[in-house]
Amino acid sequence: MKLIDGKSVLLGLGLGIIITSLLGIIFFAGYKPQLSDAEIISNARKLGMIDRYESGGDISRKEDGSLLFTIHENESFTDVSRRLYEAGIIESSIEFEIMIKKEKLENSIKPGEYTISHIDGTKTIIKKITGQ
Repeated sequence: MKLIDGKSVLLGLGLGIIITSLLGIIFFAGYKPQLSDAEIISNARKLGMIDRYESGGDISRKEDGSLLFTIHENESFTDVSRRLYEAGIIESSIEFEIMIKKEKLENSIKPGEYTISHIDGTKTIIKKITGQ
């Protein structure tokens, strides 16, 4: 006589996995974090976390979480591309420069302060700084 039947163990494990999966799906369905970017940044500051853009300079963080990027007079598009890449705002300075050259916007970059959101892609940033 067997104390534990192998089929019963497998059946029990299978049912347990299925029930756990269903409960996980039900629990996480429609779950969205309720904090805005500004609230997350505020909470991080309270915990002592450091924002590399807090020191000011040419790039600073606004209260809503977006960045304020300053372009100076007579700054070339390659300089702007390098600064955007080094700040982690764009993924590739080469891609940025190619897109600028492709649209023939090398001399269209206007000095000033520009608000860059975390959802802005390379094309959007180019449109903002060239006024296109």
